[in-house]
Amino acid sequence: MKDRIIQSEITLTENGFLFDHNSGLTYTLNETGAFIFHLADKGKQAYQILAPLMKEFDIDERTAQRDIDDFFRQLKETGLTA
Repeated sequence: MKDRIIQSEITLTENGFLFDHNSGLTYTLNETGAFIFHLADKGKQAYQILAPLMKEFDIDERTAQRDIDDFFRQLKETGLTA
């Protein structure tokens, strides 16, 4: 079984609010963050998110990779991922 990227029990609302059930904390995601979160929550790894992100937002690979790296860095800083 593949390890989940998202290590905490989390819910994302339609409005972009991310609720961590373990800590009770809430975070706000922008459209890009919500897109990345949905794919990561489905078990996609960062390299599997790159092409869909580029296509969805019509951005270049460098920008997409930076957005993904920033997203996962912030998840790690908040303790939502290992």
